[in-house]
Amino acid sequence: MNFSGIDPVLPTNGLPQDSPLAQQLQSAIADILPDELAAPSSSSSTQSRATSPSAPSVTSSFGSSPPTPHHPVTNLTLEKENLLGDLNHFIPVGILQRCDELDNNHEPRVIDQESVSPYPSAALSQLEQNNWIRTSICRNKKFPGWSAIRIYVLPDDIGRKHIHRSSGVLRGCLKVVMSKVDTSATAWEGNFDPYAQPAPRSAEVESLFYIFNTLESPTPDIDKVSDPHARAAIEEVLWKEGDYVGGSDEDTGVIGLKTPLYAYQRRSAAYMIQRESEPAQMLDPRLQALHGPTGQPYYYDKEEGNILHEKRLYSEACGGILAETMGYGKTLICLAVILATRGHFPRIPIHCMEGLHPVREKTASLLEMAAATAGRFSLPWKSYFERLGASGMHFEKCISACESNRGSYAILRPPQRYKSREVALKVTPTKLRLCSGTLIVVPPNLVDHWLSEIDKHTQGLKVLVLRDSRRATPPPEKLLEYDILLFSKSRFEKEAGGGGRSSGFAPEPRKDSPLKRLHWLRIIVDEGHNFAAKGARTTAVHALSQLHVERRWVVSGTPSRGLYGIEVALASQESVEGGCEKQGDASSILQARKMSTNVMEEELKNIDKLRSIVVDFLALKPWSNSRAEDPASWAKYIKPVGLDGNRRTSPSLRSTLQSLVVRHRAEDVNRDLTLPKLHNKVTYLEPTFYDKMSLNLFIFTLTVNAITSERTGEDYMFHPKNRKHLAVLISNLRQAGFWAGFEKKEVQKSVDFAREYLGKNTHRIDAGDKRRLSEAIIVTEKAINCKSWDALSKFTELGIFLDEFPDHARAEWAIDASNGHSEPLLLGISQARHAQRFVASHLCAFDPSEGIAGAGIRARSQMKERGNVPDKKPNDNLVHRPKPEGIEISLSKKSFSLGRVKRLSPESPLNKTKLVATASAKLTYLLDKVLEFQEQEKIIIFYEGNNTGFYIAEGLEILGVEFRIYANTLKTQTRSEYLSLFNETETVRVLLMDLRQASHGLHIACASRVFIVNPIWDPNIESQAIKRAHRISQTKPVYVETLVLKGTLEDRMLRRRKQMSTAELRHAEKDPLDDQTMSSIIQNEEVIPIPETDASERPAYLKIPVGFFDRHTLPIPDDYQEVEHVSPVSLPHSPSAPAPVKVATPTKKSKPSNDFPWLESDVQSSSNSSPNIRKKRRLNGHLETMNGIIMEAPRTRTPPSRRDPVPQVVLHTN
Repeated sequence: MNFSGIDPVLPTNGLPQDSPLAQQLQSAIADILPDELAAPSSSSSTQSRATSPSAPSVTSSFGSSPPTPHHPVTNLTLEKENLLGDLNHFIPVGILQRCDELDNNHEPRVIDQESVSPYPSAALSQLEQNNWIRTSICRNKKFPGWSAIRIYVLPDDIGRKHIHRSSGVLRGCLKVVMSKVDTSATAWEGNFDPYAQPAPRSAEVESLFYIFNTLESPTPDIDKVSDPHARAAIEEVLWKEGDYVGGSDEDTGVIGLKTPLYAYQRRSAAYMIQRESEPAQMLDPRLQALHGPTGQPYYYDKEEGNILHEKRLYSEACGGILAETMGYGKTLICLAVILATRGHFPRIPIHCMEGLHPVREKTASLLEMAAATAGRFSLPWKSYFERLGASGMHFEKCISACESNRGSYAILRPPQRYKSREVALKVTPTKLRLCSGTLIVVPPNLVDHWLSEIDKHTQGLKVLVLRDSRRATPPPEKLLEYDILLFSKSRFEKEAGGGGRSSGFAPEPRKDSPLKRLHWLRIIVDEGHNFAAKGARTTAVHALSQLHVERRWVVSGTPSRGLYGIEVALASQESVEGGCEKQGDASSILQARKMSTNVMEEELKNIDKLRSIVVDFLALKPWSNSRAEDPASWAKYIKPVGLDGNRRTSPSLRSTLQSLVVRHRAEDVNRDLTLPKLHNKVTYLEPTFYDKMSLNLFIFTLTVNAITSERTGEDYMFHPKNRKHLAVLISNLRQAGFWAGFEKKEVQKSVDFAREYLGKNTHRIDAGDKRRLSEAIIVTEKAINCKSWDALSKFTELGIFLDEFPDHARAEWAIDASNGHSEPLLLGISQARHAQRFVASHLCAFDPSEGIAGAGIRARSQMKERGNVPDKKPNDNLVHRPKPEGIEISLSKKSFSLGRVKRLSPESPLNKTKLVATASAKLTYLLDKVLEFQEQEKIIIFYEGNNTGFYIAEGLEILGVEFRIYANTLKTQTRSEYLSLFNETETVRVLLMDLRQASHGLHIACASRVFIVNPIWDPNIESQAIKRAHRISQTKPVYVETLVLKGTLEDRMLRRRKQMSTAELRHAEKDPLDDQTMSSIIQNEEVIPIPETDASERPAYLKIPVGFFDRHTLPIPDDYQEVEHVSPVSLPHSPSAPAPVKVATPTKKSKPSNDFPWLESDVQSSSNSSPNIRKKRRLNGHLETMNGIIMEAPRTRTPPSRRDPVPQVVLHTN
């Protein structure tokens, strides 16, 4: 056996350091004598046996008592000797296995040296010499060649004045020893097998997802709350029977809360109040609570090598993260907390209590003294007197006295630096008054949502809305009156004021925000995962740092990318018939995603984002400690470096999240709440001839690039340098069903180049590549030779097909003029809208179709001009008007108050014209479903890319469907108005929503039909979109359909996503190109075969043809009189400028402020403002509409390029 690296001499402290022979003799005697006589007769060994009375042969390293000194012993020296001589001051932490070379009776077996840690003799020697540890020997009777070296550690919080603890070398030695000890009780007794394979140490790499979904659910305990007012608030929240408003018993339920809470909502709200009123004490997250082999507890800082006897505690945050899963009523929970604690005041900080007992010039009245005491101790006098007033008892004088003696305290401003010759000004204290109000900061698009929720669920609250940055914040005296100050995030950032400095030392003068003069009770930040940013303090955090707020809450169902509920993961799964497997699926998903080893890099990024919330917003100690307060390093403890040298997650992460997050486990919520059933399915559609053409042209581009570049070099599309361009091409390919902007000349150039390459290299090209390239050339030439495709591509149009279009105008309106006789007639979808607008604007005429042929000629001319724009950009994005067009009325003296409209006469021949088909299988399917369900259900259509949204909106316009678009191209206020209109009225039945806007915070539970136009690669994004509708307050089953073109690349992408493991999905969730298998599928994609028969050009037909000219109406003045057999009525627009059509449905503006008597706002309602009609304008090659929608082309070029698709439409306000 190789004994290299094993020191035969056990380090000692009690024996003379120059006499190793004594130790050897001692060990030899121990082997000969019986067990009861083996131990040395020393006080220390007696203590050792007392610690483990059943231990076998034990030899202590303490040795005998030190000899009597020849000089007087000071008290300090005696105290040190007593400390070091008493083993009870040391903590037994475990044993080290040691091979004894002196044992000649047994030959040790050969063991695997790699499985046994080297014996740290040097580290033990240094630690013992410096009195950091003690050791003793326990013989292994079963394996006589081995001994258990018991390790006793002197804790850092014992004997610090006698033992120096500042040595980094000794800290390192202690960490080495602690990493090698065996902590089992059996090993402590000397019973261990040195040849057994050591048990692997825990990897401690639980994923964020797993931790988040296995945190303990809130369990409020009213007995832990000593404040009687907080106890009363918790009791109110937990009360669950009767009417929540009014009633004979004023102590039942939360006063002012109109909506009963579910049981899990009551628990969450009560737990929030408990955390606010008395934050619990938690173990310092840097420490691990451990037990030694004898059962003695101790606390170990693994990163610093500190061992403590007593636990070190910190207060939890006075607040936290409300993270109930999306759609489960987080807003309502917050409102319940605000109502239950209404009138409560923040506490005056302890260090500011001095000087709060001023000496009065004369004795005050008992009323004044009582009011001052109530203010000084933050008693909730406000809510107390309000409750008495509700019962008919009024105490105006008491209220006035309390207002005059409202709690306040003074703080000193931080000292300022001055220029060398300036006279230092006297720093005057700043007086802060206690305020019972709650600041709520939300994204701009959620302000109206919060107002709606406040109106729906509460009564009696006084709310101030601040979202206009041009309006000043009211003075502090006025702010004291409000229960809620509702800020948009951008408006709240304005409260930070100017942060710049001049060239000197003095700060630039600026007007302080009135918010800084008050000590606020609470701040709530909705969707707070965006409030703090990684790397630098955001403006919002800077603004918050200047305020005095006692209680802080972040509200977000997904505080970080990896932190979201299992319900979200389940939402993206396709429904199974019979569907009772959700709970089993949840368990399997949790187990599959328990470990984070394969996605550690992404986990660490998410942890960094979480740090911004914990440190910058919640100011949780010890993470936010200053340098003078023993700061904890987030990176060191939450992302420690493992044995392999790589960072990993730490057990501290779970304890930190548990101390912050208020969230129920999925199974606990399901016991209290059952949402309507979610039906999620994939609908496979047969692609039309035009769908195949578009897809094939993209695939042709990839095929030609791969073969001609020989799949090498920077010319190859899949080269790493071309990753951005490839991503754009793949994105466009996935939208091919709504893509119509290929340029024939560019396509022809690509075909010629491919043919030339094939001819020159036919003998050296692989047979498979030759076949692929030849097939791609054939199908591409078929597109070039197709007149209908050529016409649609030339004018950047998506085709629709009409039956029985007026014969005299067919050639003028056909997109392919040479094919005007065909039935059905092919028109571009925007071109068809011109025809509808012309007829609708002439509904008052005897014959609305008169002049339609000339209108078709003018429309074609406009289309040609658009196609000939010299500075057209490739891959332009179309942006549709956000709502159906309204007719422009310039007759200002005319009144339209009666809402009269003119319809197409039933006898008109135009009624025979029908919309029968479109060139897009997905558009046809969507139009069929909208016609089928719009009367009974509301519909959300999620789309990706402005091209897709534009053509779907044009299709809805043709049907006369009232819809709105929710996209990032709209102003925030406009988006909010449209969302409220969709949620609160029966007028708007369809909401077109950009998928990028669907991720967080939006409540659209009025919709029960959800259509996803293109399959979504990231399941989390898909789930978030679905949860916009499938959430609390949903009363109907929710049906989700994802549309997929059968046998195409998107079909294969979706099937691949379903086959991927959890680790593969997490690795490639941002981009399918990150998945090697998916990347290979794209590289080897082949063109779709197109039959030679004429029938192959069939479009996608509607189930039932619908009228084309009879779906729109024309508003007419109140004094309009029907005239028969006369020439057309003169309208404000001549036929040369056809007016847009107004759908005969009222347009609801945003609610005026008087609908909310409890509300004051810095923004005037749009319904009270005068109409502001703006014409579209061109700036720098872009188009800006009246709603501020910018039609802008990206700068990248993806061959083949497309023509400028900017529609020549006129947009007006209603």
